Amino acid sequence: MKQYLAFTQRFLLLVTPLLASTALTAAPSRAATFSSSEATLDLIDLSTSFSTLESQNLGTTLAVANGGIVNAQNINAVANVTPDPLEVYTRATSLASGDSKDYFGTADATAKIVGNFDVDPGQLFSFNFTSALDLETSIDNPPTENASASGKLAFYLLDTTNIPENNLPNFLSDLLSNPTDSNLQNPLDFFSFTGYVNTVGNNDFITTQKSANVTLAEDKEFTFGGTQEFATDFIEGSLQRSFNRKTNLTLIALRSTQVKVAAPEPSNSLAVLLLFGLLAVAKGKWRVESRE
Repeated sequence: MKQYLAFTQRFLLLVTPLLASTALTAAPSRAATFSSSEATLDLIDLSTSFSTLESQNLGTTLAVANGGIVNAQNINAVANVTPDPLEVYTRATSLASGDSKDYFGTADATAKIVGNFDVDPGQLFSFNFTSALDLETSIDNPPTENASASGKLAFYLLDTTNIPENNLPNFLSDLLSNPTDSNLQNPLDFFSFTGYVNTVGNNDFITTQKSANVTLAEDKEFTFGGTQEFATDFIEGSLQRSFNRKTNLTLIALRSTQVKVAAPEPSNSLAVLLLFGLLAVAKGKWRVESRE
């Protein structure tokens, strides 16, 4: 028994500093995270006026702070159409920030603008556009903290000539409420501009896709990796095309921004597992010494 007590004392003298060090390593530290996504899409100089026009602008936020401080918000989220001069304009900024430990925050803003119009045979259909996306993330303590930001700007030009006139309102309403890949397949023309940055992982990107009738000039800057990341891209472009028959067209413009910050509550499970492991070793050694 004395041998067991002596071994236990030596065991605790050895383990206590190690457990204290492990606990300090796992203990939450005061830190800060930040994420921002700003997106702007402006369609100007449209050659044809809309006969039907609808828009939708939505935003959601979530902030859960169990032991820290977190803030999530959408600002300047608009989806506007002006008649004279005819202009389609949408923009939004989503922001999230956190401080200390054990929090989670998200903010996202989406907008959809759908316009329908007729184009006569031989008539040139055209418009100019500008598009800008700015993403920023920052954390203090990787990998326990995380911040991500993403954004998308796009427009799709659809040929809706074959949709019966009495079914067209329902089609436009469905397109506004749920512009899925299925009803955006095979567009006449399109432009898509997406970006994503995440302080954890190597899947950051910023990319542009377009159809043949879309021309553009692009100015891009980005820094990926590390505790601070950003991606900024500004695009100017135009769309021009004509038709050899009377054509009904539908134009949909999309904008979305999403941000997230998180700092989960660290766990002392490593220290607990280490303690149980060392106790098991101690018990085994005591049994050996007792038999001896």
